[in-house]
Amino acid sequence: LPRMAPPARHKAGVQKVLYVYLSISVAFSYNIDLQHPLVFRGPNTSFFGYSVLEHYHDNTRWVIVGAPRANSSYSSSVVSPGAVFKCRLHNNPERRCTEMDLGRGNQPRESCGKTCQGDRDDEWMGVSLARQDRVNGNILACAHRWKNVYYDSEHILPHGYCSIIPPTLQGQTKPLIPCYEDYKQKYGEEHGSCQAGIAGVFTEELVVMGAPGSYYWTGTIKVYNLTSDTFYSPNKDSIDSHRYSYLGYAVTAGHFSSPNVIDIVAGAPQHSGCGKVYVFKIDGTSLVKSFQASGKMVHEQHCVFAKCFNI
Repeated sequence: LPRMAPPARHKAGVQKVLYVYLSISVAFSYNIDLQHPLVFRGPNTSFFGYSVLEHYHDNTRWVIVGAPRANSSYSSSVVSPGAVFKCRLHNNPERRCTEMDLGRGNQPRESCGKTCQGDRDDEWMGVSLARQDRVNGNILACAHRWKNVYYDSEHILPHGYCSIIPPTLQGQTKPLIPCYEDYKQKYGEEHGSCQAGIAGVFTEELVVMGAPGSYYWTGTIKVYNLTSDTFYSPNKDSIDSHRYSYLGYAVTAGHFSSPNVIDIVAGAPQHSGCGKVYVFKIDGTSLVKSFQASGKMVHEQHCVFAKCFNI
């Protein structure tokens, strides 16, 4: 967001350390072993550990870590673009983490459309991570501060950028710039400043990206269907939200209303000073609101989460 507060500053030693606690699966599968953590360290001042997820592929377990303020060894000409690291959980006695090559080259600018020139400086790659909900799932990594500077004499447009990374953690990635539209150049209006990817979730076939800067920071969400190669977003007029509500600051998804329906949940933490949460469903080619609820305390819905219950 235009003046989003940076994460609270901690001592340098805390900023660069990620602790992974292994569950004791033999006796108590939900207990956490606090006495024998695996400690992974990243570059200083990189915000290593800002986002974290587990990944399993080809009989190997990984921890995937976002470091959105890191310099990239694959993009040394870019200023602090951020990086995504992979840390092998087993057979890794030195607790070494390796930066992943997202295949974006070494240039600070990248062509992305008829009226799109991407600026990667300080883009915050790794601000959010998500894993596809299936065996051998892909990984989503986002950079919400990625900018379109095609119209830089008039407007710098922080559209946001995401990459879909294959389950092998190497090879060609798929770029997603859900807020870019040809010839649109107004900052604030529509999706010019949407900052997509500040939050993300990955179902079996849907990629959900929060875009809290759209419509003068009213916010929205962008949903991409991998199978149909289609983007969805809710109709602005159907959402009872106001400027600076930051809808999309947090997102999740799951089968909440029916086993056959994916419900998409998005938080708007600044709505009326108390926060609001929305639930959406895909209906044909549209994303329609099915539920909404307001918070009772200041700035609720900064985070939302999904949980499964066996009833």
